Amino acid sequence: MNLLRMVAICAIAASLFPVRIAAQPLMRNYEVADSQSANIERLAKLMTVRILTPNASGSGAIVRRQGQVYTVLTSWHVVAFSQQQTIIAPDGQRYGLLSRPLQLGNADLAIAQFRSFTTYQVAKISTDSLRVGEPVFAAGFPMYRGGSLTTTFEQGIRAFRFTQGVVSVLPQKSLAQGYRLGYTNDIAVGMSGGPIFNSQGLLIGINGRVKNRDPDFGVYAFEDGTEPSGALLEQMINSSWGIPISTYLRFVSPYSSSRS
Repeated sequence: MNLLRMVAICAIAASLFPVRIAAQPLMRNYEVADSQSANIERLAKLMTVRILTPNASGSGAIVRRQGQVYTVLTSWHVVAFSQQQTIIAPDGQRYGLLSRPLQLGNADLAIAQFRSFTTYQVAKISTDSLRVGEPVFAAGFPMYRGGSLTTTFEQGIRAFRFTQGVVSVLPQKSLAQGYRLGYTNDIAVGMSGGPIFNSQGLLIGINGRVKNRDPDFGVYAFEDGTEPSGALLEQMINSSWGIPISTYLRFVSPYSSSRS
């Protein structure tokens, strides 16, 4: 069955069986050797793509290959507002999409597909529970040069950024659009849709929201409409936010997702 059709069929069933991610007590931070971090960065470069639209850009992760068709997981807001998207693969090659991207339920996630005869690395996905304090690595392509409004469009994949941090918040309830993974990594506009890895180099989430957003706009409200307490809100504001990979796995089998 075509992947896009399979996802559409699974969407209703997935919404009936939400995956709970329990809040965890603060744990000690794990040490990550420089060599280990460098190896994860090397892997991240092989499976992170850049997504260009006429006036903006985002990032994505290659999560599936079926013959010559590759599936990219990204943020819905990266691809939702343009009829024209271009994928820049890890080797700099550019590809058009095979069809319109498909949103995964109501989450800020989407899958997009492109065709290539070139072999690209497919991300391996973690099915382990997340823990506060564990190291994480975020990758993507910032849309602007540091501290300016000058875009990085002409840089293509040379704009790649890789950051290290730890899981900081795992709330009992999800924020709107599936956001449920807070982490200390600094991410930038344009890194939305990019992958978040654990210390084994496995995909655990997708970037989506930068730190220090104005809470008056309700961005830290839970999906049930309630608001976090003062102490939790401060911690949430100081965190970047992503969507756990478990949300994707509710729509697509983890076994088929990690095959090359």
